[in-house]
Amino acid sequence: MSQCLNPVCLQQNPPKTILCQSCGSQIVLKERYRAIRILGEGGFGRTFLAVDEQRLDTHCVIKQFLPQQSGSAALKKATELFEQEAFRLNDLGKHPHIPDLLAFFPQEGRLYLIQEFIEGQNLLNELRQKGKISEFEVKKNPN
Repeated sequence: MSQCLNPVCLQQNPPKTILCQSCGSQIVLKERYRAIRILGEGGFGRTFLAVDEQRLDTHCVIKQFLPQQSGSAALKKATELFEQEAFRLNDLGKHPHIPDLLAFFPQEGRLYLIQEFIEGQNLLNELRQKGKISEFEVKKNPN
């Protein structure tokens, strides 16, 4: 399936669809990244499981910037924080537990951050299951 990225549509479309059959929005970002389904959402936006069609349909994550703040100062600050996330990911480089930054760009009036997909449970679910994580557990190498 192909997930529409239009925040007011979010229609599921058949695989390999180019334009959303419901709203007409582009399905593929940068002629490369295709959202498959929503993974979650928060204060800055929504995340999607996606595939990189130029890398043999390798899984990746699309983060779509959709701030919930209103007012120009709040929006400006939210935009700065989203951009800082991209710069921090880029600065961190390769790490087995931190997703690599693959791309950062605007499209159709929205900002997108593309990250490596790391298989596994998200931190929120981990905390719900195990509770508080000690500093030792955070620092130890699981390998």
